[in-house]
Amino acid sequence: MLKWIAQNKYKVMAFIIGLYLVVDVLQHKGQARVLFPKEFPGSQYQVLPFQSMSDLTSEGKNWIKGVNLKEQLNRLDQDVAGFECDVYFDTTSKSFNVHHDKDKSIGYSLDELLQIYQQRNLQAGIWLDIKNLDQSNDAQALQNLLSLRDKYKLQNKILVESGHAEVLTSFCDSGFFTSYYVPFFNPYKISNDKLKVWADSIASVISNVKVDALSGYYFQSSFLNHYFPRYPVLTWVEKSSFSLVNFLFQKKIAADRSVFIVLKP
Repeated sequence: MLKWIAQNKYKVMAFIIGLYLVVDVLQHKGQARVLFPKEFPGSQYQVLPFQSMSDLTSEGKNWIKGVNLKEQLNRLDQDVAGFECDVYFDTTSKSFNVHHDKDKSIGYSLDELLQIYQQRNLQAGIWLDIKNLDQSNDAQALQNLLSLRDKYKLQNKILVESGHAEVLTSFCDSGFFTSYYVPFFNPYKISNDKLKVWADSIASVISNVKVDALSGYYFQSSFLNHYFPRYPVLTWVEKSSFSLVNFLFQKKIAADRSVFIVLKP
């Protein structure tokens, strides 16, 4: 066997490399799909973003995903461009609680996290994924966020994201940069007819509200850029060591000018 391997070492090397690539693609199918251009049906929508009152200050497109703990905030590099934080608005206390899962509060308020932000003299942008923002609490949430913005001098630093686009207009009018979190669907796994349905649905939503950007999973970014090229795209990606597919994917996202911010672990 060893003699045969020595005599056919180049074939063995080619087989190993080929096997590695097959396994790599299978483990990162979503990212592999994005690496290859997809022809989307139909043309772009003539939906224009309104003239935003907020100029989100950001020193780069690479932000940190899921900074929900004091320890995580304390570990951030001083020059980090920005970070994302998951929050829920509590109508009883009229304040934001910081946690990702709905029923798993970790006992932190956004106010507490911003105290650390101020103490460390950070200048990073802050992406607030407000999980439960809707028409029942948007007015109170806006008032609390305005108070926090003034208290910590965060003008042009806060990005407000919600899956309920209709409530974002008031945040836009108050000078917050906003993003509509589009519904979940994978454009690489559905028919052209369904793609058109999704595009029509998103166009219908954003044509009646004020939003600055569109956010979605990384595999939705090409879809959003194709149909709504005038809207900056916000997305998030996962890192994976020893993956050629992930390496090429990260390069593609970094070079994509339509992607305004990309969250990374």
